[in-house]
Amino acid sequence: METKNTLNLLVGHVAKALNQEAIDADVAIGELGFDSMRVVELILICDELYETSIDPESINLDQFTTLRGLDEQFQAMAAKARAQTEVATAK
Repeated sequence: METKNTLNLLVGHVAKALNQEAIDADVAIGELGFDSMRVVELILICDELYETSIDPESINLDQFTTLRGLDEQFQAMAAKARAQTEVATAK
C-alpha cells in the first residue's frame, strides 16, 4: 500500500472510531482523547489496515505519537514482514 493512501485510511478509521468528521494526522493521539482502550482499538485497526500482525510492544506509541508517525511505523514494519516472507518463500 502506498503511504499516502494508508495514512488517509487510518485517519478515516480513527475519525470514525472517535465519532468525528475529520481529524488532523499531525495531532498527537493524546490530544485526540485516546485512552488505553482506544489505543487497543487503534492497534487492531492498524493490524487490519496494514495487513500485518504487529507485536504491540514493538510499536513506539505514546501520548505524543501522531497518526502520521504511526503510519510510518506500520509501513516500515509491514515492508519488513513482506521482505522476510519473500526471503522465506525464495528458499
